[in-house]
Amino acid sequence: MFLLALLPIAVLILFSLLRSVREAALLGLVVTSGLFFYWGAPVAQYLAVMGVSVVSTLNILMIVFGALFLYNVMQGTGLVEQIGQSLEQIHPSKEIRFFLLALGLTAFFEGVAGFGTPGAIVPLLLMAMGYDALVSVAVVLLFDGLFAIFGAVGTPLLTGMQHPLRLPPDQVRQIGLWAAVIGVLVQGALLFFVFRFLRNAQTPVRHKAQVWVLFSFFAVPFCGFAWWVTDLATVLAALAMLVLSVLYLRSKGTRLQVGPWVPYVLLAGLLLLPKLWGGLQQVLGWELRFHHLFGTGISTGLRPLLSPLFPFLLVGGVVALYQKSRTFYLAEAGKKTAMVSLVLFPSIMIAQLMIHSGGVQPSMVNYISGMMGRLQGGYVLFSPFLGILGAFITGSTTVSNVVFAPSQLETAQLLKVNATVILALQLVGAGLGNAICLFNIVAAASIANLKDYKEVLRLNLLPALVAGFLAGALGWLLLWLL
Repeated sequence: MFLLALLPIAVLILFSLLRSVREAALLGLVVTSGLFFYWGAPVAQYLAVMGVSVVSTLNILMIVFGALFLYNVMQGTGLVEQIGQSLEQIHPSKEIRFFLLALGLTAFFEGVAGFGTPGAIVPLLLMAMGYDALVSVAVVLLFDGLFAIFGAVGTPLLTGMQHPLRLPPDQVRQIGLWAAVIGVLVQGALLFFVFRFLRNAQTPVRHKAQVWVLFSFFAVPFCGFAWWVTDLATVLAALAMLVLSVLYLRSKGTRLQVGPWVPYVLLAGLLLLPKLWGGLQQVLGWELRFHHLFGTGISTGLRPLLSPLFPFLLVGGVVALYQKSRTFYLAEAGKKTAMVSLVLFPSIMIAQLMIHSGGVQPSMVNYISGMMGRLQGGYVLFSPFLGILGAFITGSTTVSNVVFAPSQLETAQLLKVNATVILALQLVGAGLGNAICLFNIVAAASIANLKDYKEVLRLNLLPALVAGFLAGALGWLLLWLL
């Protein structure tokens, strides 16, 4: 049963690499559907899972459409080109500008909005600088594996762990600190993979020392903020990095051109405002809820007003009107969004079938979690992979924590090891899983007009696996020191 539970994941990875992500998703859906009924789940539950998948797909497509709309407007009005020119004023080296955006902006938009927003924005800006679309998407997703640890204002830790597990505040702070430290060390090692990506794309990194300085501008504040203000750690560290980097890189007397960045500043403000102002979040938090679909206990919902879609549309509309654009570029955005849905829906359906496959026995994900718990002494080394697996399946750091954190906590207690460290490894792994999650790959690659999705998975799979083992080794060392 354990091997059967792993079969959908094996099909997705192998056929994505050998054939295409679209074929892998369709074949994986057929295989998982068969296993779903073999697990003893009824037809009504299958229909309920289909309903949940439709809602989840719509939620992601809203972000894809909004991001495409805003970028098309900014590109059509010349603002993207002006952004590239403004970056040249900071530093003449194209590679330094690449890392400034790939690190700083990815962290900032992940900390502000989550929802895969960095993958919808940053690769397009990197491509506008002349960088390869494949490398741009792969690197942003790989970097986001660190920033997604805390996601949007700490949601993966607070909503994914603290609330369901009823963890005390002091333990939450410790989990956040250890996750940040382990995540930073792991991401530092992954920089060598990024250097190789760029070298293979005929753009070797000649200023590696400065890149390490830029990374330290984020890493050090990130660990500090993870202890003091966990929910805002990513946003504050990103702002610290951007400010310090500009001061470090800019030549004396250089005047920065900030005008082209105003739309993205406005977008960030609109995305962050509901999270900082609780009253506004309650007003916008209206949910279209579907209870007990088809008579099952499965429910789902959609909060359209809290989606990044509306800030994207508002900012894009303002830019189009202010720049007197002759078109809103809606047709092109709609066409790409429709193409994304063809791959996105079956991928999400597979994830939901695995989660809700429990009929007369534990679900597929519970089987996987239970078998991992039998590793005894080797469990610590492999515990990050439950987090990676959860994010790969569900497309969400938070949901990965909701699904696997309880079993991680239970296993830690059974093995009598420090549960705080194990939960930190779960959090790190869940963040890393975003780099290979098919939902993120399909959405980001489609926005970047990259049709060969499997190449992104091919690039990021090995770094993600290496990162998982490094995180496990660091966790084992931490347990030994404690």
